[in-house]
Amino acid sequence: MKKKIIVALLLCVITLTSVFAFAGCKTEQLVGFDIELAKLVAKDLGVEVKFQLISWSAKETELSSKNIDLIWNGLTIDDGRLEQFCISTPYMNNKQIAIIRKKDKDKYTNIDNIKNAKFAYEEGSAGQDVAKDNGFTKVAGVGAQMDALVEVKSSTSDIALVDSVLGNFYCNADTSFSDLMVIPDLVFTVEQYGIAARKSDVGTIDKINTSLAKLQKNGELKKLAEKYGLASELCDVSYESKWDTLTDEEKEGWNYIKEKGNFVVGYTLYAPIAYEA
Repeated sequence: MKKKIIVALLLCVITLTSVFAFAGCKTEQLVGFDIELAKLVAKDLGVEVKFQLISWSAKETELSSKNIDLIWNGLTIDDGRLEQFCISTPYMNNKQIAIIRKKDKDKYTNIDNIKNAKFAYEEGSAGQDVAKDNGFTKVAGVGAQMDALVEVKSSTSDIALVDSVLGNFYCNADTSFSDLMVIPDLVFTVEQYGIAARKSDVGTIDKINTSLAKLQKNGELKKLAEKYGLASELCDVSYESKWDTLTDEEKEGWNYIKEKGNFVVGYTLYAPIAYEA
């Protein structure tokens, strides 16, 4: 009897081990331009990097509460954010564009004939600013830019206001959004991406800027951009460290990161910036 029980238990253990091993093989890996760039910068600066999935609309709270140290996820630089955060030198160009269903290509062609459409955008994003600035009244705020594309694909909304970096990537025959398209020649804003830290963390951004400039000079930044089809969008990152002129208070944020041995990056999922593959 005991022998049968032991055999049964062993079979159970083997079965569970096989299941967990199989599940482990299916674990998706976090990849993307910003993900790999953060890893390169961390390695250059002698610290580790950790990634924390966040809600974009809560990014300010996540940063101020120190749940994350950096917002590194295709963050558009604008006057409001420059007031609120300490932001790196620009590293990538971007635009705000409109995504529609291909079957609506003759219906929505310019700023005048889209005004009565229903728009979807990510809450707290530059796309939301576009809707507000242009007086679009039929709007749906969603949790992520990907959700805005899903809104249009499912015909819940007519137009998604998203980053060109994302829109051009997904409106491709090799993706599940091949039935969507960019409205040609319709660009709302031209902008640049930056990396945001807490307002007082001047030293942290100084270190990151110095590393970005180094990665551009040695060619690693361009190589990474080419991997994700973003070489044409790279900014000219030139910077000289100001560390020696900073106050102790301005250095405090970086010293905090060095002491704990890592910086935590807040991100949302969207290719080719940050996604699972």
